[in-house]
Amino acid sequence: MTACHDQDSSTTAATSPVTDYVAMARGKVDVEGGLLDIIAPENAVFSQVNVHVGDIVKHGQVLAQLDNQADRLAVSQAQAALEQAKAQQTAQAIHLPATALSAKRLQKAAALGIAQQQQADDATQAAQQAQAENSVALAATHIAEQKVAEAEYALQKRTLRAPQDAEVIKVFVQPGSVLTAEQRVAFTLLPKHPIIIRAEVNESFIPKIKIGMRAGLLPDSASTTSKITPITAHVTQIGKVYEPTHLNSDAIQQNNRVIVCLLTLDSSAEQQLQSQHLLIGQNVLVKFYD
Repeated sequence: MTACHDQDSSTTAATSPVTDYVAMARGKVDVEGGLLDIIAPENAVFSQVNVHVGDIVKHGQVLAQLDNQADRLAVSQAQAALEQAKAQQTAQAIHLPATALSAKRLQKAAALGIAQQQQADDATQAAQQAQAENSVALAATHIAEQKVAEAEYALQKRTLRAPQDAEVIKVFVQPGSVLTAEQRVAFTLLPKHPIIIRAEVNESFIPKIKIGMRAGLLPDSASTTSKITPITAHVTQIGKVYEPTHLNSDAIQQNNRVIVCLLTLDSSAEQQLQSQHLLIGQNVLVKFYD
């Protein structure tokens, strides 16, 4: 009976650490990589908005369409200029074989004394001039092709797309909206990335923190003696640079320094996170266990 009791006690201690924490810090629930702000060009007019708050979007999905009439006209003009450049290059290229052949024949004739050398030299110069003009026309065609690509890229930028799978959590625009230089964020997305905790550890506790160390998370409103079951996590990264705190107002007044540590939730902890209604951006208490 005693052995069974001791075994149960050790199992409980291993799975539910409550009182043996060696350090404590304030943290914030975050998502790996942070939230995504979708920026629109300055003074862009929104002609269509395709998503709402709470929508789940896939990579490449259209979020909104900006007015693109001027950009479509620019593409048409660039394509017309390209066709003109191609036509000019083709016209230049047509004369190349004839001028080259004429110059070759006249040089042979001049060598045999049948034609004047000056006439042969003029033909050679004309062939070289035609070749140079064709090179210029070919370069103009390449430039026109780049202008088309540039115009098409500008047109593509008038369509705002999701850069990755995510959930729409904020929408700042509607059809007819115009964003200014001060406010260019059209949407905020929550990427489908793992949830992490950013904990601000006071410099006095840093020597006690180790990679892989177990930790428990509690709502910031909970007291250090709260009976709420902590959400389990573990330390995955320890910062290497001291920073000013952003979560502890008292420490800000005292100019205390902190190291930011990243924690990853254990495999079963995301359900705990939802059951305790902890959301992205919420402050938490982090207890580190030896």
